[in-house]
Amino acid sequence: MIVTVCGAYVNCGDHLIGARARSLLREHVEQDILVVDRKAITPEDYARFNDARAVLLTGGPAYQIGIYPDIYPIDRERVSSRIIPYGLGWKAHLDIQSDAFSFEPQAKAFVQAIHSNIETSSVRDPLTKTVLAANGVDNVLMTGCPAWYDLAHFEKTYQFQETPKTLVLSMPPKIQPDLFDLMAWLSKRFPKTRKIASLHHGFLPTRDKAGFKRARGFLKFAAAAGLKGWTMSSLGGNLDKMEALYAGADMHVGYRVHAHLLCLSQRKASILINEDSRGEGQAKALNAPSLNTDKSGDIEHIKAAVEEHFTSKGANIETSIETMRETYPVMKQFLATI
Repeated sequence: MIVTVCGAYVNCGDHLIGARARSLLREHVEQDILVVDRKAITPEDYARFNDARAVLLTGGPAYQIGIYPDIYPIDRERVSSRIIPYGLGWKAHLDIQSDAFSFEPQAKAFVQAIHSNIETSSVRDPLTKTVLAANGVDNVLMTGCPAWYDLAHFEKTYQFQETPKTLVLSMPPKIQPDLFDLMAWLSKRFPKTRKIASLHHGFLPTRDKAGFKRARGFLKFAAAAGLKGWTMSSLGGNLDKMEALYAGADMHVGYRVHAHLLCLSQRKASILINEDSRGEGQAKALNAPSLNTDKSGDIEHIKAAVEEHFTSKGANIETSIETMRETYPVMKQFLATI
């Protein structure tokens, strides 16, 4: 048995990570997989941890300043099995340098301790590997995110489309200064294309003051987008709906890392706009241009990236997909250590 400790709640992208991670484990390691909610670890779960072949920390941007105990509140002294980070990433503002990032003392001790007991861990991008090196950990493989690997589409080739029939704009978790102008420009650029805006956390991401404020922004956007022919798709916590939406799309442009990775894994065109280190890390991992959101609201660089996609007939997409294929043996190398 393998235990995966996950935290998939409202964000449908987190559900994609977990599903793809388990698919890889079943293919290469173990069929018997138990999922434990990282926010609800019980005494009974510790017994399961100790019966397991390994305990895998599975999720998205877990390498934050307080990974322990904020993200993974695991008492490692109670766990005799190996605790292995699996495809984790780093999250920070774009102006923070990966080689200067430091965990809080108890979080750093946790990260160092679990790595001292394993052959290697897995990170999803080079920035995360640099973060760990800066914090005294170097037994790490850059495997890419588990979401890179859709085994059903792995051998499929990318086919460039001159005129996408359906375009999805993935919305940021909160309204960005460039969002309305981007939507308006995409409306003009693709007048005959079916256009959908997706909300990975749904219209109401949290039932608190911050969540209601974000919901008001989303509703304002939905009203403006609706006047230009867009429809909205609320995906909060629903992996099936997420997969169906992007499976029916020809192109994605937007802010959600796992919309981008889902499309690339299924050999579809995608242009990611980085809000923070999560997107920047994936751009570096996939040998793709890094396209950051602009706090002033400028979208000229985004427009140029979209036009370059069509001028080059999807050259950057081809590069990213080939990088995924070339990195898969590294993912299998990591899985073999479990």
